Amino acid sequence: MLKGAIEYAPSTFEERGAAVAFTTPLLSQTRVRRGDRSKLEVLIPSLSQGMGIYVVAWKAVPEMVSMTMHDRYLHDLIVKEEACSPHEIRRATLRAARRGLAGPKAAQAARRALEEDEEQSTLTHYMLILAILKAVGLESPEILRAGLGTEEGQRLTRQLMTRAAESLRMDATLLYARLADIAAVAAPVGLARSPKPGRLVRGLDDLKGFRDGMVEWARTVPSDAAPVADFCAEVAQHTVGIGEKVLADFHRRIEAIGPLMRDWDSEFIRVRNQAGRMAWLLDGWSHITGAWEVAQEDDHHQQAATINDLFRILPLLPKKESSRDLMEDCKRVKLAHRRSVRMLEDWRTGQLDVDAIRRIETVKAHAP
Repeated sequence: MLKGAIEYAPSTFEERGAAVAFTTPLLSQTRVRRGDRSKLEVLIPSLSQGMGIYVVAWKAVPEMVSMTMHDRYLHDLIVKEEACSPHEIRRATLRAARRGLAGPKAAQAARRALEEDEEQSTLTHYMLILAILKAVGLESPEILRAGLGTEEGQRLTRQLMTRAAESLRMDATLLYARLADIAAVAAPVGLARSPKPGRLVRGLDDLKGFRDGMVEWARTVPSDAAPVADFCAEVAQHTVGIGEKVLADFHRRIEAIGPLMRDWDSEFIRVRNQAGRMAWLLDGWSHITGAWEVAQEDDHHQQAATINDLFRILPLLPKKESSRDLMEDCKRVKLAHRRSVRMLEDWRTGQLDVDAIRRIETVKAHAP
């Protein structure tokens, strides 16, 4: 079924779907979601020179498009796991890239990202233990001196956590379980006082840099793509504004870890929802910010082409997530986009464009 892109304005993140980092140019950053009867379906923009959106059954995609080996493997992973959240899609993407099917640099980046995820999870858990001890008045310099990873540090931690659980009037096992639950949802975002920002906080910072880059490019480069760049900056700023509010609320609730433990049933749901909302807000942006970073080495003509490609996959916010609707502005900018867009038929017709694939693999080498 083909829908007009101007008319297509999803109400929720789930309806918009999660972006998939395929390397086949036609499929790059297409979105997967649950459709009728909870079956997975993919939204493919701009199959022709028009601005339509094709809604295709997920399992039918390999029959429609010539896919790279990486994409066939990733497609199979998503089908088997029925993944369609940003977290699930990212996990499948890193698993596929780690096999080397998108090139050695992408494989290295995927392995590095998975290692950083593990390190961030450990750091977050450690900081949450220190936070809960501080919240109940149990200072822990001995743990810091001994080190949490040592046998002595672990013995001291168990001692103090037992006392903290008594202070909170709960079983120590339950306290540990709740801290593990918080760490699992908080690690991708990162804690406010963490010495290393979480992946999603870094993504928000990257988005601010992209916004500033678009504004500067539109101001200094004479090109028909300048209005497109301005619109990209506007969408980025819109997302940043909401993201900063969500992040502030998330950090405030985590910082109040005592009340979080006491009002667990309601507060943890709010914390988990805000972490999930951050992931949805930034979904699809890492490819865009990475592509613009790669484009810094190109001339202005190629940068204009990159901007036009990125416009095609901009993650506009769903209606229920924002009080402002950018669709009218999008209609206006599409006229400028059509004037300046490259007439490259390869990715529009589904033929494998080797140069385009290489550029996408270069972006994947910046895996977040």
